Order: sequence, then C-alpha cells, then structure tokens
Amino acid sequence: MSLRLVSLRRLSTTSTRLAGHSKWANIRHDKAKNDAKRSKLAYQLATKIETSVRMGGADANASLDTLVEKAKKMSITKKVIESAIKRGLGEIARDGPSLAEVTYEFVGPHGVSFVVVANTDNKARTVSQVKNAMGKMGANLSPCMYLFQRKGEVIFDPKPDETVDDVVDVAIDIGAEDVDEYHDADEYGDARLFRVVTDPSDLHHVANALSGRGYKLRDSRTSYIADAASVVDVPDDFGKPLAKALDELDNVPDVVDYYSNIRD
Repeated sequence: MSLRLVSLRRLSTTSTRLAGHSKWANIRHDKAKNDAKRSKLAYQLATKIETSVRMGGADANASLDTLVEKAKKMSITKKVIESAIKRGLGEIARDGPSLAEVTYEFVGPHGVSFVVVANTDNKARTVSQVKNAMGKMGANLSPCMYLFQRKGEVIFDPKPDETVDDVVDVAIDIGAEDVDEYHDADEYGDARLFRVVTDPSDLHHVANALSGRGYKLRDSRTSYIADAASVVDVPDDFGKPLAKALDELDNVPDVVDYYSNIRD
C-alpha cells in the first residue's frame, strides 16, 4: 500500500480543536479551571473508557490503557474507572437514562464550519443549548459534514532522535493512512509528539500495533478532519464572538467535542 504523507500544517489545522499552537489558542479556556468543567471532563473520560472496552475489550487494549492513565492523572477514583470498564463489558447497567451520540453541523461568518459532537438523553434540550452557544458567533445549523472526514487519530511519543520519515515504514506496516508531527500546547505543553491518522474502524488495531512496537501513547480518538480545500482564515475581529461562542459551548454539559475548519 502507499502512504499519503500530509504536511504538519495541513493536518494540525484541519483536525483543529483550536489547538495550543494556534493564534486562536487564547480564546480557549482551561476546562479544568473550575469544578463544573472538571466534572464534565471526568464524566466524558469515563464514557470514553466504557466505549473503548465495548469496542476492544478490557485486555490487550492500548487505547483503554491510555484512557485509564489519563483518568488517574485527573484523580478520577478507581471506583469510577472500574465501573466504566464493567459497563463496557456489560457486567453492570448504566445508571439513569441511556445516552445517544448526536452530531450537529454549523456554518457561520467567513466560511467557518463546525462539527459539534454531544452525548445526550434529551436531544431537544441539547440542540437548543448548542444553537444558543453557536449563535454568539452568528453560526446556524446548516449542512457542512461534506467538508470533513471522520478519522481515527493516535497521538504518541516518538523514540529518541526519531523523525517523521523514520516512522513512515511503521505507519505503512500497521495500516495507517498518514503520519505527522503533532503539537497541542493546551494539553501537552512543549512535548514533541507524532500522530498517525487512520480509518476509524482500524483505530483499535493501529493503537495496539504502536503500543506493541514500544511507543508510549498519549491519546487515541476519532476526530472530524476538514478537507484542506475547505480551511478558512478569519479576521482578528472575529476572535471576540468566536471566544464567546466557544466558552458557552464548553459549558454545555452534553457537548463532548467540536471541530472546525479554521486555519491556525
């Protein structure tokens, strides 16, 4: 098979969650600054653990190991982690109403497009809250998924002195589609990291394969990556309404993540 290499600038901007190296980083707030947002992150992480177990089992699951390590760093209790694993295995039922994953598409000024992902037990409530938040930047519900591709991403530490070119053969062998350097100062500081991109159905396999080759994984997830041709620049004066919208979006309890086509 052939590996289509994509430049750092393309991948790091088109899968953007407004990462730390972006000029828009100052509009993102540390989600762990207050108890409410920290609680939301803990809940989302427990849900991801449950999903990872459901997809890949509790044994020999590198993605699960990474999530559990994150949970421990966030001081999530052992009981919460174990309960999430048991729910994933089907050993216990989830308390309360069942959740459904929903995806919303928004288009705003300057060609800005967003994909917003949420887990909810009340779709009417969630869409109302998301619409209200996105309205702060003048964005409305409108189809834009055709501008994005759903992909799996694995973030990992390279080995000492290893370059992206050195990892190409590894990426080919494990069935990844792309490999690049990855930067997100918000989450990882100045750490030098690599990323492989793969089909979502191959994410579990690729994560395990990287772990099996001695790489330390930082994250394993699915994302919506904007096509390079759809990436847009926005004027500086759009920063204020954008910041207000994303701050409100961060406070919607059901929202899991969001992705845009804004260039760094």
